Parts: sequence; structure tokens; C-alpha cells
Amino acid sequence: MLEWVQTSTPGDTESAGGKTEEASEEQASKDPAQAQSLIAREHARSGNLRLPEPDWTNKLRILFLAGAAFLIALAALVAGVVFVVHNAARLKLPWPPAGTSTLTLAVASLLGATAWRVGQAILRRRAVRATAQNPPESRTEDDQNPVAAP
Repeated sequence: MLEWVQTSTPGDTESAGGKTEEASEEQASKDPAQAQSLIAREHARSGNLRLPEPDWTNKLRILFLAGAAFLIALAALVAGVVFVVHNAARLKLPWPPAGTSTLTLAVASLLGATAWRVGQAILRRRAVRATAQNPPESRTEDDQNPVAAP
């Protein structure tokens, strides 16, 4: 659209005595910028618009880096749990060290599950609030992709 506005001027039609396609092709043969513009217009008009090929090397690199970051985070989490459980077992408490380790691991798991549930509740609340700000009744028919019946 922008290219049409830039290239289209009042009186640009044949009936108004403006430039015809032959005249614009003749001018394009003299001016390289005009030639590039004409080529771009013809390419857009032909409908031969191809999407660029996916860059698999970058996708694999991103996947590898995400996997490495996940493994590092998992190793840090396991090391932290082992450290806490090991040090909890060394406490001088009236029950056996195995009970302290088990209780520490159970409490850590419950705290993690609670934090997960609270996070999910917060995300649900945000989604409900976003939906309430833009209810389906306020949307027009143009916002939706209609599916034609066969």
C-alpha cells in the first residue's frame, strides 16, 4: 500500500493523460532506482511471495542452549537439596538422622508444590483480568476468522 501511495500520483491513469505502463518501463530503463521499483511492483503483483526457509542451525543452537541451561538448573537444584538434607541429618536432634533427612525433604517438596500452586493461581487471575478487559461481546465480526460451511 505504501509503495502504491509513493508511486501513484494524481493523473497517474491513462485517461487523465498521465504515465502509462510503457512510459514507466521506458523511464525504468534509464533510471536504475525506477527499474528496481518496477521489478518490486511486478513481483508483488505476481503473487509469488515465498516465505524464507527456516534456519535450522539457529533453531538447533537455541534448543541446545535451552537444554544445557535446563540441565545446569536441575543439577544446581539437586545439589542444593542434597546439601540441605545432608546438613539436616548432622543436626543433634532427639530422633534419628534419617527421620530429619526425610522430614526436610518432605517439607521442601510441600513448599515447592505450594509455590507452584500460588504461581498458577496468580497466572489464572491475570488471564481472567485480561479477558474481563476485552470481553467477547466487545469484539466485532472482523476480529474472528469465519469458517465457511461446506
